[in-house]
Amino acid sequence: MIIKVEKPTLRRKDMDAVLQTMADEQIGPGEQTKTFIALLQETLGTSGYAVALRDIIDALTYALKGLALPADAVVGISALSPNIYETVVASVGCRTKIFDIDTETGTLSFDALKDHGTDNISALILYEPYGNIPSNGDWKSLGIPIIEDITESLGSVYGERTAGGIGDIVVCAFEEYCTVSTAGGAAISTSDMEIAARIETALQPILQYIELPGMNAALGVVQLAQMQKNLSRRKVVYDRYRQSLMKTRHQLFGVKDIDFSINGHGFVVVLDSKPADVRQFALRYEVATTMAFTDTVISDQLDRFDLFPQAIPCVSRAIRFPLYPFLSNQQIQQIEKVISHLP
Repeated sequence: MIIKVEKPTLRRKDMDAVLQTMADEQIGPGEQTKTFIALLQETLGTSGYAVALRDIIDALTYALKGLALPADAVVGISALSPNIYETVVASVGCRTKIFDIDTETGTLSFDALKDHGTDNISALILYEPYGNIPSNGDWKSLGIPIIEDITESLGSVYGERTAGGIGDIVVCAFEEYCTVSTAGGAAISTSDMEIAARIETALQPILQYIELPGMNAALGVVQLAQMQKNLSRRKVVYDRYRQSLMKTRHQLFGVKDIDFSINGHGFVVVLDSKPADVRQFALRYEVATTMAFTDTVISDQLDRFDLFPQAIPCVSRAIRFPLYPFLSNQQIQQIEKVISHLP
C-alpha cells in the first residue's frame, strides 16, 4: 500500500470533542472558540488581542488592514511565499516586493532585504516553510511592521527564538494537514493594542459571519492539547530521515544546525538529480512524494537566477516525503530506506 505524503492527525478524542459540540447545539462561534483562542495564546506564550477566523485569506487580509498601510504601499515577501500572499496584498490595494531566500533557513533573506534597503518597504510578511524560522537578523531594528506566518513553523525553536517571536502580528492557519488542525481556520494574534484596535474595528461588522465555528474550535482545542506529544513524534521521525539523507549527495532543505528544534511539519530534500526520476524511484517502493513548492510567487520566474539564485533550485528540485505522527515504525523504516538510497 502506498504511503501517503499527507494524513490528518485525528484521534478518537478529536472526533468525540466535535460530536459533543454538536450534541450541545453549539456548532457556531461561542465558548469553544474562546477556549481555543485562549489555549492558542498560552501555547504561543503571548497575550493581547487574538481572533480565530474561518480561513487564512481572511486572517492575512485583516492583519494587513490592522497595519493601516497607505494606498499602493509595498509589502516585502520571500520568493518561496505562496501565491496567496500576492493575491491578498493586492486585495488591500498594496504591491509586493519579492526577495530571495536565506540559504540556511529558506525564509526571507535578511541580508537581501538590508542590501535593498527598507525605505520603500512598508511591511513584511514572513513565510516560514516546513518548520524553518529565521536564525539571524535583528528584525525589530528594521522599523517596519512584520506579519509572521507560523502556519508551518508552529512549535519550532532556534536558541531563544521561537516561531511567532518576530512578528508584530502573528497569523496561523489550521487546515486539514497542518501541525494543528481545525479542519479549516486561521488565527490572528498581536500584543500591539493600536494594531488590535484597527483589526477589531475592521472586523466588527462581519465577524459573526467569518469567525471560527465552535465545531472547528473544539477540534482545535484537542489538537493544541496534544500538540507537544505530536511534535515529539514528528521530531523523532524527522531526525531519523535526516540521518538517512546524510548517506546521499542530496541536501536537506532548511536549517541543519543540530541545536535547531524543528517542529517536523515536513521533510524536504533539495535534489542533486531529476525530481521525476527520484519520485518514480520512491513510488517503486510505495512511498509517495510531492514537489515541495508548487504554487510560489516565482513559479512563473524560474529563469530569473539573477534575482532568485537561492530560491529557484528549491522550487525546481525540492521534494517532500511523508512525515506525520501516525506513520508506523514499519512505514518509517520503509521511507528511511528510500531516502538513504535516493538516486
